[in-house]
Amino acid sequence: MKHPITPPILTLTLICLLAGCAVTTKDFQPPVQAPAAWSQTSTGTPLPDPLPEQWWSALADPDLDALVEAAINNNFDLRTAWDRLAQAQAIAQREGAALEPSLDLSAGVGRTRSRTTTANTANSSTRTDLDLGLGLSYELDLWGRLRNTRDAAALDALAAQDDVSSSAIILSADLATRWYEYSEQIERIAVLREQNKRNQDVYDIINTQFRAGQTRAEDVLRQRNLVESNLGQLAIANRRAQTLRLQLLVLIGATPDQPLPIETPALIDLPALPDLGVPATLLQQRPDVRQAYRAVQAADQRAAAAIADRYPSISLSASASTSANRTADLFDNWLANLAANLTAPILDGGRRSAEIERTQAVTSQAINTYAQTILVALQEVETALAQEAQQRQYLQSLERQHQTADLVVERIRDSYISGQTEYINVLNAQTTKQTLELQLLEAKRTLITYRIALSRALAGGWSMTPPEQAQLQPIEESQPTIMSTDADQGPHHDQ
Repeated sequence: MKHPITPPILTLTLICLLAGCAVTTKDFQPPVQAPAAWSQTSTGTPLPDPLPEQWWSALADPDLDALVEAAINNNFDLRTAWDRLAQAQAIAQREGAALEPSLDLSAGVGRTRSRTTTANTANSSTRTDLDLGLGLSYELDLWGRLRNTRDAAALDALAAQDDVSSSAIILSADLATRWYEYSEQIERIAVLREQNKRNQDVYDIINTQFRAGQTRAEDVLRQRNLVESNLGQLAIANRRAQTLRLQLLVLIGATPDQPLPIETPALIDLPALPDLGVPATLLQQRPDVRQAYRAVQAADQRAAAAIADRYPSISLSASASTSANRTADLFDNWLANLAANLTAPILDGGRRSAEIERTQAVTSQAINTYAQTILVALQEVETALAQEAQQRQYLQSLERQHQTADLVVERIRDSYISGQTEYINVLNAQTTKQTLELQLLEAKRTLITYRIALSRALAGGWSMTPPEQAQLQPIEESQPTIMSTDADQGPHHDQ
């Protein structure tokens, strides 16, 4: 049965399911304290609602929704993260089994044939021996070594759960970034084609004027060069669009010959910023921060287990066995045994002390990694806010420049027709306007990219259902194989 996993709210439910009993964890103060508020302020009025769990839905782009859904279901890197989670859960269950008694059953049957020869006679006999036994063993966890080891493995499972959430957030953000880069290139291709048509029309007019002796040859050459430059940019845009399309297919787990599950790609107008909350809330909901926090707890549990390993251990064992020549007599005679064993380390060459030092260093490393993760999380939000605010100003400047460029082209064209200016001024005005058209597209896409970065920095994950684990599929005889071993191919001989 599949069980949905809800990363935003971490409880010890998973640990209890895996280990079969309650787990005591040690909470601690974070090594870096979050500020009371964000230092960067956004432009515009934020929405009253926070970012939704499925953060991309705030962009209201149905094509992006379809792509993300395909990626969440089919991306192989995300499936690998699910497999790591399954491994961590199995390890936690295995470590928890050490706290429970172990019961083994043994059974055996033997048949003995003997022959005795004397001077006058020869006798032979056959004997059947049946054996049945039960063995019970249990280690008393006096110092918590087994319990700490189990708890560390359970915390690793929670960290692996957070890793799945982090992987899904990274995947969705990467996909959204590539999608809008692809949309920009599609729109760029349309703009370049329109520019090429206008430039070609102007070239035809200039060329006709040149044939009539109304303009100079250098004007024709300059306009032809503009047409060729435009064609070169169009080729680059087509190449980039094809590259981005292939990258999108890989992210959704599709081969290059498959189509994208989309309609017409287009850049969107961004909604208002969501409610950012306070930095402390961010540190509670981000899965990579929670994962680093669990890593510290797991390392601390392993350090405690290493310390407990220096103390004596007591194990109990019980066994019962029976044997007979016939099945009917098997349970007539029993032999039972009960024993207690004490094992105490005396000399180990410093192995246990070295293990304690190692686990303490691992704990220190985990704390420092946790601190760095907190700082990076705060920095990502602040950076994305600053970038979006500055990009909005840049985009507004480009829009004003584009409006001015329209007026300049119109005025200079009139001046050229009336013979008051040279054609080079008309060409320069056209080039400036066309460059601004392309810069506007790039600036609009960059603004969307910064919003994606902000959403990725704020996202806390959403409920997902684990996929089916991959299974080896047999190859039909008619299907070609990618790789084969020498054993499959047989020996090779030079002819």
